[in-house]
Amino acid sequence: MNDLKINVYDDENNVIKTSEAKLVDLKFGVIRKLMKLLNVDNIDNTVELLKTVYGAWEQITNILNNCFPDMTDDDWDNVKASELLPVFVMILKYSFTQMLTIPTDKEKN
Repeated sequence: MNDLKINVYDDENNVIKTSEAKLVDLKFGVIRKLMKLLNVDNIDNTVELLKTVYGAWEQITNILNNCFPDMTDDDWDNVKASELLPVFVMILKYSFTQMLTIPTDKEKN
């Protein structure tokens, strides 16, 4: 997760800022909301993912702001979708992977 970067561009397509992700342990409520928003089966379908991101932009930027705390609302408006979507997918996959590593002990239940 530490190698995730987001570039912010100016009107001439020059990189004016690069933000690196901070390791974030998302709260279960955030993950639950993401699972409602996203059809996990279509996570590799770029068109479906773009539609979902557009429809849930406020919730998604809240998650992205946790990972990229130095980004502003104006910064997000100047990030290329082709760079944003893969980063968002990596954050989702990381979060889901973290959930799957939680040990369960069926004998205690």
